[in-house]
Amino acid sequence: MKDDLGAGGAKVGGAELNLEIRVREQAADGSDTVSATEPKAQKNETWLMQTGVLAVVLLLAGTYTVFHIGKGWVPADDGTLSQSAVRVLQGQLPHRDFGEIYTGGLSFIHALAFRMWGVNLMSLRICVFLFFLAWLPAVYYIALRFTPALGAGAVTLLAVSWSYPNYPAAMPSWYNLFFTTFGAAALLRYLEVRNRRWLVLAGICGGASILIKVIGAYYIAAVLLFLVFVEQSETANAPPGLGSSRRSSWFSLFSGSALLLFLATLIYVLHSRLGSTEIYHFVLPSTILVVLLLSGEWKVRAATSHRFITLFRTLIPFLSGVSLPIVVFLVPYVRAGAVWTFLSGITASAVARTAGLGVVRPIGIEKFTYVLPLVGVLAAAMYWENFQGKIVGAALGLAAMVIVWRAYSSGDIAYAVWCSVALLTPGAVLWGAVMVWLRKHEGGHTKLQRQQIVLLTSLAAICTLVQFPFAAPIYLSYAVPLTFLAILAIVSTCKVKPGTYALTSVIGMYFAFGVVCLVPHYIYEITYLIGDVQTMQNPRAGKLQIEEAVFFDTLAHFLRDHSPNGLMYAGNDCPELYFLSGLRNVAYDDGGQSPEDTLKAIRTENLNLVVINDAPFFPGAAMRPDVKAEVARRFPHTTRFGIFQIFWKR
Repeated sequence: MKDDLGAGGAKVGGAELNLEIRVREQAADGSDTVSATEPKAQKNETWLMQTGVLAVVLLLAGTYTVFHIGKGWVPADDGTLSQSAVRVLQGQLPHRDFGEIYTGGLSFIHALAFRMWGVNLMSLRICVFLFFLAWLPAVYYIALRFTPALGAGAVTLLAVSWSYPNYPAAMPSWYNLFFTTFGAAALLRYLEVRNRRWLVLAGICGGASILIKVIGAYYIAAVLLFLVFVEQSETANAPPGLGSSRRSSWFSLFSGSALLLFLATLIYVLHSRLGSTEIYHFVLPSTILVVLLLSGEWKVRAATSHRFITLFRTLIPFLSGVSLPIVVFLVPYVRAGAVWTFLSGITASAVARTAGLGVVRPIGIEKFTYVLPLVGVLAAAMYWENFQGKIVGAALGLAAMVIVWRAYSSGDIAYAVWCSVALLTPGAVLWGAVMVWLRKHEGGHTKLQRQQIVLLTSLAAICTLVQFPFAAPIYLSYAVPLTFLAILAIVSTCKVKPGTYALTSVIGMYFAFGVVCLVPHYIYEITYLIGDVQTMQNPRAGKLQIEEAVFFDTLAHFLRDHSPNGLMYAGNDCPELYFLSGLRNVAYDDGGQSPEDTLKAIRTENLNLVVINDAPFFPGAAMRPDVKAEVARRFPHTTRFGIFQIFWKR
C-alpha cells in the first residue's frame, strides 16, 4: 500500500476498508486538487444501519442518564454555578460586578437556561444534559472512523458509563470535554476532506471551551502539537521544486524551540507539586509527544519557506476560529471599559482556585501492575492467532462478568479495575507514538491513519491535565473518554488479527463496571458514601434529590425569615445558601473573601444576617477567629444548623 492519503485496502476493525475520493477542494493557488479521502462504510453496513445504532445509543444513554440526572450534589458546586447565573441574569458581568471562579462564559449559558426553564438547579442540569446528548453523536462519529457501527456504539456507551452520569451537575469541565470532542470530530473531518472550514470550526470549539474554563487551553495546545505533526507528514516527501535536498534548519530551529518551550512551560506550571506520580501522569505523555515531533524533524528536507506556508495554512484558520467566540464575548467588556478588569479577574480566580483546591495526588505508578492484564489482552487480541476464537472470547466474557460481580462487593477488586484505567493514559500515548514512529515507512498504515492516531493521542495526553492539582476520582472522568478513543484508534489501525470477541469482552467489562460500580457509588463524593436521598421542596431546587433535603429546605426558610430586607452575608464556601434562600449577597464574591473584605461586608448598613460555614469543603477557607469574633460582637443572636452557624441582630 502506498504511503499517501489515496491508498486503499487498509485494515480497520478486522475488515476491508475501501478509501474513496469524495471531495475536491480549491487549492491555495486556485487549481482544483484532490485533497483527501473519506472512509466508506463496510460492504454489508448501510447508512441506515449506522443511523439505527446511533439512535439506540442515544435512547439507552439518554434514558440511563435521565434516571440519574436529578440525584446528588456538591453544595458549593451547584451553589457557585447557580448563583453566578443569577447575577448574569440580573445584568451583571462576571469579574467586573461579581467574583467568578471560571472564565464567565458558562454563567451566560446558564443564565439563558434559567430564562428558558426557570430559576432552579434542575435547569442547569437540563442544559448540560442537552450538551451531553449532542456529545454522543460526536463520540460515535469519531469511533466510526475506526470500527463498524456496532463497535462504535459500544465504545460510545463505554465513554458514557465513565463520564457524565457519574456527576450530572453542570460543571464546566464537562463542557470542556464536550467541546474537545466536537473539535476532535471536526479535525478528523478536516483530515478526510482537507477543507479549512473544519479547522475554523475546531478553533471555535477551542475558543468556546476557554470561555467556559481556562483549561480549554489544554485542547488548544494538543491541537497545535497535532498541526505540527500534520505539517511534518505533509512536507516529509515534498515533490521537486517545492523543497530542497537540504534540511530546513531554520524551521527546525523554530519548531524545536517552540516544542521545548511548551514542555518547559508545562514543567514550570507543575513544579511546585511535581513528584513521581505527577511526572508519570502529566509530564510523561507530553514529553512523549514532543520527542515524537522532534525526531520527525530529522526526516523532513523541504525548504523553510514551504514548511512555514504549510504550517500557517492550518494554524491561521484554526487560531482564527479560536479568536472568534472570544472576541464576541469581550464586546460588552470593551463597551464598559472593563477588559483589563476581566483579564485580571480571570488570572486572580485561576490562581486562587488552584491554591484553594489543595492537593489530591494521582494514583501512584507502583499500581501500574493493574494495567498489565488489560495491555496483555489488547496485545494478544491484536497479534496472537490463537487468541481469536469464540472459546477465548467466551472465557474472557465469563471472567469479565465475575470481575464486575466481585467488584460490586469488594473494594479491593473495584480499586484494581479503577487503577487499570486511571494509569492508562501515559501508556496509551507511548503506545500510539511508538506505532506511529515504527510504521512511518511501512505500507500498512497510511499518512491519514497516522495523523488520526496523533490527533487523538495528543488530546488524551494534554487534556489529562484536568486532573492537576486535584486528582479526585471524578476528574479522571472529565478526560478518560479521550483516552478510550485514542486506544480505539491505535488498536483498530495497528492490529493484524480480528480480535473481535476478545475486544468485545474488554469493552463489555469496563462498561458494566461503570454502570454497576462507578455511577451508583457517586464517585464525585470523596469524603463519604452517599446514603438515601430525598426530594427537596424548595422551588429553587427543582426537585433535586439529595441526602439532607429537609435540612436545606428548613435552613433556607429560616434564612428568609431572618432577613426582612433580603440581604445576607454567607461567608467561606456556602454559595448554595444565597441561591436556595433567594437572598442577596452584600459582598462581591459569593464563594468567600479575604478577612479584610469579610470585615467590610459585615459592617454593611442594614445587614441583619450572617452565616459562617464552620466546615468548608477546603480547610483553607475556614474563617479566621478574629473575624468570627467580630461577627459575634455585631450580631448577638445565634443558632446552629449543622455546619452552619447563623448570626443575626434582631
